[in-house]
Amino acid sequence: MIPKEKLNGLRIDMQAIAELAAATGVSYFKGAFRKKAFDGKSWAPAKIDQAGKRRRGSLMVDSAALMNSVRIAETSPGRVVWAAGSEKVPYAQVHNEGGRAGRGTGFDMPQRQFMGDAEELTANIDKRLQAYLRGVFK
Repeated sequence: MIPKEKLNGLRIDMQAIAELAAATGVSYFKGAFRKKAFDGKSWAPAKIDQAGKRRRGSLMVDSAALMNSVRIAETSPGRVVWAAGSEKVPYAQVHNEGGRAGRGTGFDMPQRQFMGDAEELTANIDKRLQAYLRGVFK
């Protein structure tokens, strides 16, 4: 129970809460590249090449352009939107959702999701929000 004297004149900055959620999301989405997983589900492994070896290192981080394209697109008290990709990174959607990729006949790209709804992200935002509110009520 929060004492009434703490509640008198209390103003919660909803924009600050939205920005906290937005920053948490960007951090979580970029972390998917390091974990090679999203919301507790590992990405499909890399194919074995003609020499019989799997690719070493991170699956989707050669130049880090895709990971670095993850950004906050909109932040307001009622809405937070994240985005990825750009003119230099047009392949963000096909990596995130899977599907047909490449030039000419192309190939089927397995889904290696790094953005979207995630229970882990919701839990992370909830933890940060609780810590923020504890600070407000001190």
